[in-house]
Amino acid sequence: MGARIACLLCLLPLPLFAQAPMSAIDWLDDNQPSNSVPDVPDASQPYVSQGALRPEISVTPLDVVQSDSVGLLPSRVTGLPVSLWRNSQTDTLKHQLERLEISQNPAIQQLTFSLLLAEADAPSDSNGKFEFLAARVQKLVDYGAIDPALALVERAAPLPAPMVPVLFDLSLLTDALDPACDQVLQLGSRYGDEAARIYCFARKGDWLTAVLVLETAEALGRLTPRIAALLHLFLETDSDNVLAANMPPNLAPSPLEFRLYEAIGEPLSPSVLVRAFSVSQLSGENGWHAQLRAAERLAETGALSDNRLLGIYSLGTPAASGSVWDRARAITRLEKDLKSGDKDAIVTSFQTAKGAFEDGKLSATFARLFVEPTVLALDISQVPIAVLETGFLTPEYEKYAGMPALDSDPNFMFRAAIARGDLSKIIPQSDIETAISQAFLEPRIHHSVMELLSQGRLGEVILNAIAQFEKGSSGDLQDLMEALSTLRHVGLEDTARRAALSYLAGL
Repeated sequence: MGARIACLLCLLPLPLFAQAPMSAIDWLDDNQPSNSVPDVPDASQPYVSQGALRPEISVTPLDVVQSDSVGLLPSRVTGLPVSLWRNSQTDTLKHQLERLEISQNPAIQQLTFSLLLAEADAPSDSNGKFEFLAARVQKLVDYGAIDPALALVERAAPLPAPMVPVLFDLSLLTDALDPACDQVLQLGSRYGDEAARIYCFARKGDWLTAVLVLETAEALGRLTPRIAALLHLFLETDSDNVLAANMPPNLAPSPLEFRLYEAIGEPLSPSVLVRAFSVSQLSGENGWHAQLRAAERLAETGALSDNRLLGIYSLGTPAASGSVWDRARAITRLEKDLKSGDKDAIVTSFQTAKGAFEDGKLSATFARLFVEPTVLALDISQVPIAVLETGFLTPEYEKYAGMPALDSDPNFMFRAAIARGDLSKIIPQSDIETAISQAFLEPRIHHSVMELLSQGRLGEVILNAIAQFEKGSSGDLQDLMEALSTLRHVGLEDTARRAALSYLAGL
């Protein structure tokens, strides 16, 4: 696992509190577009555990191991202090994470991942129940980042008993691992979910015990009718009570229900379920269209690397039109024109691909993959404004703000000013621009923020700013201005600029 985490560290952004632009969170980033799928593990790429998913379960005293403090990214990588969570209460942080929306803004996604994966002292009231660690893992799952979630749980080894159900669910969300049944069965009757124990007995080949436990649990009323019926079908018992299993499936199935439906030959479509289930469609066992849909869905939240997505786009030749096929076709055309050196064709193909990716809410992914090679292929003194504007969605936004554009307009000038961090000479043209300008020229920090900072509760401040930014992005310009002001006040200048640029691009 150490080598795997080292790979993640090398590919994650520069310290958050540095003023230099950060690279976007990509679990896999070679910094150059590629048609091949790299070998480095990422948040969605199948990964074969080297034994890390078989940790012994421990009841180690809290003063020996504090699992709530584990992380993948040390302070020297994130720039976040180890005291990030120390002075906060577990329930407060859990509530903040639970109400945190899944952001479509690349800068906010990056900041969220860095917070969730940071190594930092546990909350002051952490009591060995590992509730904060479980809350962080759950938010990663909400984003579809199953591989980092697994790595975070593994880092807590020796695995505390309260985390075994979390590990079991994670192992069921990916096709790359066997279910974590050793840990479930090791706990025996102390594992509260009888259905999981029954499933694991069967997976281990102990069908007689599985049936016995099923009949006992069913008689005692410890299983819902649906789960009991699914398990009977899974175990191929003689029970005729399978009506519940034939009812319309739960719209929010557990990972175990998802696998049981799959095992009895009635698989549920991940595309209509929460994002985490899409990870199961990334393997080559699924059709290309299913892989593309799953990959795009995960890329929207930053849970899939740019190069991994590009590799899936390049698996074949589109034979149809619409949505994912249009994007795959547009990429093929743009790559061909980039190789040809035909500047007019490059500009046309870039515009076509840009529009296709905007329709798919993947503008930032497209920007990170294709702006740099497009600029290099064109005369630097004749870069179309559409290319430079797209460049504002990349970690190198400041560089593109300094390049000469073929033409310009007030919107471009305003975005370029944000990218440079100097809006002193810009006159806002709308209420939105006024709110953003105020955050950079006359920032307003709420007194509650100052109070939390005085108490050393930086993590709460950042989580509040993220929630406030999402609210502001929905139309509350006061919240937008205050969120950007807060991010800049705590040293997240780069995040504030990138978040504002992405917001203006409709992300």
